[in-house]
Amino acid sequence: MAIDLKHFARHYLIADTPPLAAGERRKSALGALVGLAAAGSLLALAPAGSVWLVAALGATAIILFALPHSPLAQPWSVLGGYLGATVFALAAAALVPSAIAAGALALGATVWFMTRCRCIHPPGGALVLLVVAEGAPTADHALQLMAVVLANALAVLLAAVVINNLLLRRRYPHCRADPPAGRHATADAPPSERTGLSHADLDHAVQAVGTFVDIQEQELVTIYNLAVGHAFERHLGLSCGDIMARDVVSVEFATELEQAWNLLRRHKIKALPVVDGFGRVIGIVTVADFLRQLDDTTAAGLAVRLQGFLRRTPGESSEKAEVVGQIMTQDVYTGTVATPVAELVHQLSDSGLHHIPVVDETKKLVGMVTQSDLIAALYRRVALGVA
Repeated sequence: MAIDLKHFARHYLIADTPPLAAGERRKSALGALVGLAAAGSLLALAPAGSVWLVAALGATAIILFALPHSPLAQPWSVLGGYLGATVFALAAAALVPSAIAAGALALGATVWFMTRCRCIHPPGGALVLLVVAEGAPTADHALQLMAVVLANALAVLLAAVVINNLLLRRRYPHCRADPPAGRHATADAPPSERTGLSHADLDHAVQAVGTFVDIQEQELVTIYNLAVGHAFERHLGLSCGDIMARDVVSVEFATELEQAWNLLRRHKIKALPVVDGFGRVIGIVTVADFLRQLDDTTAAGLAVRLQGFLRRTPGESSEKAEVVGQIMTQDVYTGTVATPVAELVHQLSDSGLHHIPVVDETKKLVGMVTQSDLIAALYRRVALGVA
Protein backbone atom coordinates (compact mmCIF):
# COMPACT_ATOMS: atom_id res chain seq x y z
CA MET A 1 0.00 0.00 0.00
CA ALA A 2 2.85 2.36 0.90
CA ILE A 3 4.43 1.81 -2.48
CA ASP A 4 1.15 2.53 -4.26
CA LEU A 5 0.69 5.78 -2.34
CA LYS A 6 4.24 6.83 -3.14
CA HIS A 7 3.66 6.09 -6.82
CA PHE A 8 0.39 8.02 -6.75
CA ALA A 9 2.00 11.02 -5.08
CA ARG A 10 4.89 11.16 -7.52
CA HIS A 11 2.69 10.89 -10.60
CA TYR A 12 -0.38 12.89 -9.63
CA LEU A 13 0.36 15.17 -6.66
CA ILE A 14 3.97 16.38 -6.89
CA ALA A 15 5.03 18.68 -9.74
CA ASP A 16 7.34 17.02 -12.24
CA THR A 17 9.99 19.72 -11.96
CA PRO A 18 13.47 19.65 -10.41
CA PRO A 19 13.73 21.44 -7.06
CA LEU A 20 15.52 24.75 -6.76
CA ALA A 21 19.19 24.55 -5.83
CA ALA A 22 19.99 25.36 -2.22
CA GLY A 23 21.52 28.72 -3.15
CA GLU A 24 18.45 29.72 -5.17
CA ARG A 25 16.15 28.71 -2.29
CA ARG A 26 18.05 31.01 0.06
CA LYS A 27 17.99 33.84 -2.47
CA SER A 28 14.24 33.40 -3.03
CA ALA A 29 13.45 33.45 0.69
CA LEU A 30 15.68 36.47 1.31
CA GLY A 31 14.24 38.29 -1.70
CA ALA A 32 10.64 37.70 -0.61
CA LEU A 33 11.42 38.89 2.92
CA VAL A 34 13.29 42.03 1.91
CA GLY A 35 11.13 42.71 -1.15
CA LEU A 36 7.79 42.75 0.63
CA ALA A 37 9.27 44.78 3.47
CA ALA A 38 10.65 47.29 0.99
CA ALA A 39 7.37 47.53 -0.93
CA GLY A 40 5.46 48.02 2.33
CA SER A 41 7.91 50.70 3.43
CA LEU A 42 7.45 52.57 0.15
CA LEU A 43 3.66 52.49 0.51
CA ALA A 44 3.94 53.67 4.12
CA LEU A 45 5.42 56.94 2.86
CA ALA A 46 1.98 57.94 1.54
CA PRO A 47 -0.39 59.97 3.77
CA ALA A 48 -1.98 57.85 6.50
CA GLY A 49 -4.87 55.73 5.25
CA SER A 50 -4.55 56.76 1.59
CA VAL A 51 -2.52 53.73 0.44
CA TRP A 52 -2.34 50.30 2.02
CA LEU A 53 -0.73 46.94 1.31
CA VAL A 54 -3.14 44.70 -0.62
CA ALA A 55 -3.15 41.04 0.37
CA ALA A 56 -2.44 39.80 -3.15
CA LEU A 57 1.01 41.41 -2.96
CA GLY A 58 2.22 38.49 -0.85
CA ALA A 59 1.55 36.06 -3.71
CA THR A 60 3.16 38.47 -6.18
CA ALA A 61 6.30 38.66 -4.02
CA ILE A 62 6.66 34.86 -4.16
CA ILE A 63 6.52 34.91 -7.96
CA LEU A 64 8.87 37.89 -8.32
CA PHE A 65 11.56 36.48 -6.03
CA ALA A 66 11.20 32.72 -6.43
CA LEU A 67 10.42 32.73 -10.18
CA PRO A 68 11.89 36.01 -11.52
CA HIS A 69 12.55 34.35 -14.89
CA SER A 70 8.91 33.30 -15.36
CA PRO A 71 6.59 35.11 -17.82
CA LEU A 72 4.24 35.47 -14.82
CA ALA A 73 6.79 37.69 -13.08
CA GLN A 74 7.53 40.22 -15.81
CA PRO A 75 6.52 43.87 -15.26
CA TRP A 76 3.67 43.91 -17.78
CA SER A 77 2.28 40.71 -16.28
CA VAL A 78 2.14 42.32 -12.83
CA LEU A 79 0.82 45.72 -13.95
CA GLY A 80 -1.60 44.40 -16.56
CA GLY A 81 -2.81 41.60 -14.32
CA TYR A 82 -3.43 43.88 -11.34
CA LEU A 83 -5.11 46.71 -13.26
CA GLY A 84 -7.19 44.38 -15.43
CA ALA A 85 -8.39 42.45 -12.39
CA THR A 86 -9.30 45.68 -10.58
CA VAL A 87 -11.24 47.15 -13.52
CA PHE A 88 -13.28 44.01 -14.14
CA ALA A 89 -13.93 43.47 -10.42
CA LEU A 90 -15.15 47.06 -9.94
CA ALA A 91 -17.39 46.80 -13.00
CA ALA A 92 -18.88 43.47 -11.91
CA ALA A 93 -19.42 44.66 -8.35
CA ALA A 94 -21.26 47.75 -9.64
CA LEU A 95 -23.47 45.86 -12.12
CA VAL A 96 -24.19 42.51 -10.42
CA PRO A 97 -25.88 42.48 -6.98
CA SER A 98 -24.76 38.95 -6.05
CA ALA A 99 -21.18 38.87 -4.75
CA ILE A 100 -20.70 35.27 -5.91
CA ALA A 101 -22.01 35.96 -9.41
CA ALA A 102 -20.02 39.20 -9.63
CA GLY A 103 -16.84 37.42 -8.52
CA ALA A 104 -17.29 34.61 -11.04
CA LEU A 105 -18.05 37.02 -13.86
CA ALA A 106 -15.11 39.29 -13.01
CA LEU A 107 -12.71 36.36 -12.69
CA GLY A 108 -13.74 34.95 -16.06
CA ALA A 109 -13.29 38.35 -17.70
CA THR A 110 -9.91 38.80 -15.99
CA VAL A 111 -8.63 35.44 -17.18
CA TRP A 112 -9.73 36.27 -20.75
CA PHE A 113 -8.00 39.66 -20.52
CA MET A 114 -4.76 38.20 -19.10
CA THR A 115 -4.51 35.49 -21.72
CA ARG A 116 -5.47 37.83 -24.55
CA CYS A 117 -3.05 40.60 -23.52
CA ARG A 118 -0.20 38.33 -22.43
CA CYS A 119 -0.20 39.50 -18.81
CA ILE A 120 -1.06 36.33 -16.89
CA HIS A 121 -0.49 36.95 -13.18
CA PRO A 122 -2.36 34.57 -10.80
CA PRO A 123 -2.46 36.98 -7.79
CA GLY A 124 -4.83 39.06 -9.92
CA GLY A 125 -7.45 36.36 -9.31
CA ALA A 126 -7.20 36.91 -5.57
CA LEU A 127 -7.44 40.66 -6.13
CA VAL A 128 -10.72 40.15 -8.03
CA LEU A 129 -12.38 38.48 -5.04
CA LEU A 130 -11.02 41.07 -2.59
CA VAL A 131 -12.46 43.94 -4.63
CA VAL A 132 -15.82 42.27 -5.22
CA ALA A 133 -16.16 41.46 -1.52
CA GLU A 134 -16.26 45.20 -0.72
CA GLY A 135 -19.54 45.55 -2.63
CA ALA A 136 -20.70 48.13 -5.14
CA PRO A 137 -18.16 50.95 -5.19
CA THR A 138 -18.74 54.69 -5.40
CA ALA A 139 -16.88 56.66 -8.05
CA ASP A 140 -14.46 58.10 -5.48
CA HIS A 141 -13.83 54.70 -3.91
CA ALA A 142 -13.21 53.12 -7.34
CA LEU A 143 -10.63 55.79 -8.21
CA GLN A 144 -8.94 55.44 -4.82
CA LEU A 145 -8.80 51.65 -5.20
CA MET A 146 -7.28 51.95 -8.67
CA ALA A 147 -4.63 54.29 -7.27
CA VAL A 148 -3.89 51.89 -4.39
CA VAL A 149 -3.54 48.90 -6.73
CA LEU A 150 -1.27 50.85 -9.08
CA ALA A 151 0.87 52.02 -6.16
CA ASN A 152 1.18 48.44 -4.86
CA ALA A 153 2.17 47.10 -8.27
CA LEU A 154 4.77 49.83 -8.85
CA ALA A 155 6.21 49.49 -5.33
CA VAL A 156 6.74 45.74 -5.55
CA LEU A 157 8.14 45.99 -9.09
CA LEU A 158 10.63 48.65 -7.99
CA ALA A 159 11.64 46.43 -5.08
CA ALA A 160 12.00 43.44 -7.43
CA VAL A 161 14.23 45.34 -9.86
CA VAL A 162 16.55 46.66 -7.14
CA ILE A 163 16.72 43.55 -4.95
CA ASN A 164 16.99 40.95 -7.72
CA ASN A 165 19.71 42.83 -9.60
CA LEU A 166 21.74 44.37 -6.78
CA LEU A 167 21.24 42.10 -3.77
CA LEU A 168 20.52 38.67 -5.28
CA ARG A 169 22.58 39.18 -8.48
CA ARG A 170 19.78 37.86 -10.70
CA ARG A 171 18.69 39.59 -13.88
CA TYR A 172 15.23 41.15 -13.67
CA PRO A 173 13.24 41.90 -15.75
CA HIS A 174 14.10 38.80 -17.74
CA CYS A 175 14.12 40.44 -21.17
CA ARG A 176 14.47 38.57 -24.42
CA ALA A 177 18.13 38.63 -25.38
CA ASP A 178 19.13 40.14 -28.71
CA PRO A 179 20.59 37.65 -31.20
CA PRO A 180 24.37 37.42 -30.71
CA ALA A 181 26.31 39.46 -33.21
CA GLY A 182 28.44 37.45 -35.59
CA ARG A 183 32.20 37.74 -35.20
CA HIS A 184 32.58 38.48 -38.90
CA ALA A 185 30.16 41.44 -38.97
CA THR A 186 27.64 39.53 -41.09
CA ALA A 187 24.00 38.60 -40.58
CA ASP A 188 24.79 34.90 -40.10
CA ALA A 189 24.04 33.36 -36.71
CA PRO A 190 26.88 31.66 -34.80
CA PRO A 191 27.65 28.17 -36.20
CA SER A 192 26.14 26.28 -33.27
CA GLU A 193 22.83 28.13 -33.67
CA ARG A 194 22.41 27.56 -37.41
CA THR A 195 21.24 24.00 -36.82
CA GLY A 196 19.73 24.49 -33.36
CA LEU A 197 16.31 25.63 -32.20
CA SER A 198 14.83 28.67 -33.91
CA HIS A 199 11.97 30.95 -32.89
CA ALA A 200 9.79 29.27 -35.53
CA ASP A 201 10.56 25.84 -34.04
CA LEU A 202 9.58 26.99 -30.56
CA ASP A 203 6.45 28.74 -31.78
CA HIS A 204 5.35 25.61 -33.63
CA ALA A 205 5.96 23.42 -30.56
CA VAL A 206 4.02 25.76 -28.24
CA GLN A 207 1.13 25.95 -30.70
CA ALA A 208 1.10 22.17 -30.94
CA VAL A 209 1.00 21.77 -27.15
CA GLY A 210 -1.79 24.35 -26.95
CA THR A 211 -1.22 25.32 -23.30
CA PHE A 212 0.59 28.10 -21.46
CA VAL A 213 4.33 27.44 -21.15
CA ASP A 214 5.73 29.02 -17.99
CA ILE A 215 9.26 29.63 -19.30
CA GLN A 216 10.97 32.31 -21.36
CA GLU A 217 11.97 31.44 -24.90
CA GLN A 218 15.66 32.16 -24.35
CA GLU A 219 15.72 29.99 -21.23
CA LEU A 220 14.12 27.14 -23.13
CA VAL A 221 16.81 27.42 -25.81
CA THR A 222 19.50 27.47 -23.11
CA ILE A 223 18.07 24.37 -21.42
CA TYR A 224 17.83 22.61 -24.78
CA ASN A 225 21.45 23.43 -25.66
CA LEU A 226 22.71 22.29 -22.25
CA ALA A 227 20.77 19.05 -22.55
CA VAL A 228 22.10 18.42 -26.07
CA GLY A 229 25.64 19.17 -24.91
CA HIS A 230 25.29 16.79 -21.98
CA ALA A 231 23.87 14.04 -24.20
CA PHE A 232 26.69 14.61 -26.70
CA GLU A 233 29.28 14.30 -23.96
CA ARG A 234 27.57 11.24 -22.46
CA HIS A 235 27.36 9.36 -25.75
CA LEU A 236 30.77 10.21 -27.13
CA GLY A 237 32.68 10.40 -23.86
CA LEU A 238 35.61 12.26 -25.42
CA SER A 239 37.83 14.71 -23.57
CA CYS A 240 40.74 16.95 -24.51
CA GLY A 241 43.14 14.27 -23.33
CA ASP A 242 41.75 11.86 -25.91
CA ILE A 243 42.19 14.06 -28.97
CA MET A 244 44.92 16.60 -28.19
CA ALA A 245 48.37 16.79 -29.76
CA ARG A 246 51.00 16.25 -27.08
CA ASP A 247 54.21 17.25 -28.90
CA VAL A 248 53.44 20.96 -28.93
CA VAL A 249 55.72 23.63 -30.37
CA SER A 250 55.79 26.61 -27.99
CA VAL A 251 57.71 29.84 -27.46
CA GLU A 252 58.56 32.10 -24.55
CA PHE A 253 57.84 35.77 -23.91
CA ALA A 254 61.33 36.82 -25.06
CA THR A 255 61.39 34.71 -28.23
CA GLU A 256 62.29 36.95 -31.15
CA LEU A 257 59.60 37.56 -33.74
CA GLU A 258 61.59 36.15 -36.65
CA GLN A 259 62.27 32.94 -34.75
CA ALA A 260 58.58 32.53 -33.89
CA TRP A 261 57.56 33.20 -37.50
CA ASN A 262 60.02 30.62 -38.76
CA LEU A 263 58.57 28.06 -36.34
CA LEU A 264 55.09 28.72 -37.71
CA ARG A 265 56.35 28.21 -41.28
CA ARG A 266 58.53 25.18 -40.55
CA HIS A 267 55.80 23.26 -38.71
CA LYS A 268 52.97 24.53 -40.95
CA ILE A 269 50.93 25.70 -37.98
CA LYS A 270 49.05 28.92 -37.27
CA ALA A 271 49.51 29.37 -33.51
CA LEU A 272 52.16 28.99 -30.82
CA PRO A 273 51.40 28.83 -27.10
CA VAL A 274 53.54 31.24 -25.10
CA VAL A 275 54.90 29.81 -21.84
CA ASP A 276 56.95 31.10 -18.95
CA GLY A 277 60.11 29.53 -17.54
CA PHE A 278 58.06 26.85 -15.77
CA GLY A 279 56.12 25.86 -18.89
CA ARG A 280 52.91 27.58 -17.78
CA VAL A 281 50.74 29.14 -20.48
CA ILE A 282 50.77 32.94 -20.38
CA GLY A 283 49.43 33.67 -23.85
CA ILE A 284 49.22 32.58 -27.47
CA VAL A 285 50.64 34.10 -30.65
CA THR A 286 49.01 33.47 -34.02
CA VAL A 287 49.56 34.47 -37.63
CA ALA A 288 46.78 37.00 -37.12
CA ASP A 289 48.77 38.63 -34.28
CA PHE A 290 51.67 39.19 -36.68
CA LEU A 291 49.46 40.63 -39.42
CA ARG A 292 47.77 43.02 -37.00
CA GLN A 293 51.08 44.77 -36.49
CA LEU A 294 51.38 45.74 -40.15
CA ASP A 295 50.07 49.03 -41.52
CA ASP A 296 50.04 47.95 -45.17
CA THR A 297 48.52 44.51 -45.78
CA THR A 298 48.01 44.84 -49.54
CA ALA A 299 49.52 42.15 -51.71
CA ALA A 300 52.27 44.49 -52.88
CA GLY A 301 53.26 45.77 -49.46
CA LEU A 302 52.71 42.75 -47.24
CA ALA A 303 55.97 40.92 -47.94
CA VAL A 304 58.10 44.04 -47.53
CA ARG A 305 56.33 45.18 -44.38
CA LEU A 306 56.46 41.70 -42.84
CA GLN A 307 60.15 41.31 -43.58
CA GLY A 308 60.89 44.66 -41.97
CA PHE A 309 58.71 43.86 -38.97
CA LEU A 310 60.40 40.50 -38.32
CA ARG A 311 63.94 41.88 -38.62
CA ARG A 312 65.40 42.82 -35.24
CA THR A 313 66.05 46.54 -34.76
CA PRO A 314 69.72 47.21 -33.96
CA GLY A 315 70.53 49.19 -30.84
CA GLU A 316 69.00 49.33 -27.37
CA SER A 317 65.65 50.95 -28.20
CA SER A 318 62.95 50.28 -30.77
CA GLU A 319 59.63 51.78 -31.81
CA LYS A 320 58.21 48.44 -32.89
CA ALA A 321 57.60 45.12 -31.19
CA GLU A 322 60.68 42.92 -31.01
CA VAL A 323 59.63 39.81 -29.08
CA VAL A 324 56.61 37.50 -28.98
CA GLY A 325 55.40 38.81 -25.62
CA GLN A 326 54.76 42.22 -27.15
CA ILE A 327 52.27 40.97 -29.74
CA MET A 328 50.78 37.84 -28.14
CA THR A 329 47.16 37.51 -26.98
CA GLN A 330 47.26 37.30 -23.19
CA ASP A 331 43.62 36.41 -22.55
CA VAL A 332 43.79 32.84 -23.79
CA TYR A 333 41.12 30.17 -23.29
CA THR A 334 42.60 26.87 -22.09
CA GLY A 335 41.21 23.41 -21.47
CA THR A 336 42.34 20.61 -19.22
CA VAL A 337 42.94 16.95 -20.01
CA ALA A 338 39.49 16.19 -18.58
CA THR A 339 37.61 19.00 -20.37
CA PRO A 340 34.77 17.36 -22.37
CA VAL A 341 34.85 17.73 -26.13
CA ALA A 342 31.28 19.09 -25.96
CA GLU A 343 32.62 22.16 -24.17
CA LEU A 344 35.15 22.77 -26.93
CA VAL A 345 32.55 22.82 -29.70
CA HIS A 346 31.19 26.21 -28.63
CA GLN A 347 34.67 27.71 -28.20
CA LEU A 348 35.91 26.45 -31.56
CA SER A 349 32.76 27.44 -33.46
CA ASP A 350 30.96 30.43 -31.97
CA SER A 351 33.90 32.09 -30.18
CA GLY A 352 36.08 31.94 -33.27
CA LEU A 353 38.95 30.07 -31.62
CA HIS A 354 41.07 27.76 -33.75
CA HIS A 355 43.58 26.49 -31.19
CA ILE A 356 43.04 25.63 -27.53
CA PRO A 357 46.07 24.95 -25.31
CA VAL A 358 45.55 22.15 -22.81
CA VAL A 359 47.07 22.58 -19.35
CA ASP A 360 47.40 20.54 -16.17
CA GLU A 361 46.41 21.59 -12.66
CA THR A 362 49.48 23.86 -12.41
CA LYS A 363 48.65 25.62 -15.73
CA LYS A 364 51.61 23.86 -17.38
CA LEU A 365 51.21 23.22 -21.10
CA VAL A 366 50.58 19.54 -21.86
CA GLY A 367 48.86 19.62 -25.26
CA MET A 368 46.94 21.48 -27.94
CA VAL A 369 43.51 20.92 -29.53
CA THR A 370 42.69 22.40 -32.93
CA GLN A 371 39.60 22.38 -35.11
CA SER A 372 41.24 19.67 -37.18
CA ASP A 373 41.67 17.46 -34.11
CA LEU A 374 38.01 17.90 -33.19
CA ILE A 375 36.69 17.19 -36.69
CA ALA A 376 38.89 14.11 -37.05
CA ALA A 377 37.81 12.73 -33.67
CA LEU A 378 34.11 13.26 -34.33
CA TYR A 379 34.36 11.76 -37.79
CA ARG A 380 36.14 8.69 -36.45
CA ARG A 381 33.47 8.22 -33.78
CA VAL A 382 30.65 8.52 -36.30
CA ALA A 383 32.43 6.21 -38.77
CA LEU A 384 32.79 3.59 -36.06
CA GLY A 385 29.08 3.78 -35.36
CA VAL A 386 29.35 5.42 -31.92
CA ALA A 387 26.24 7.53 -31.33
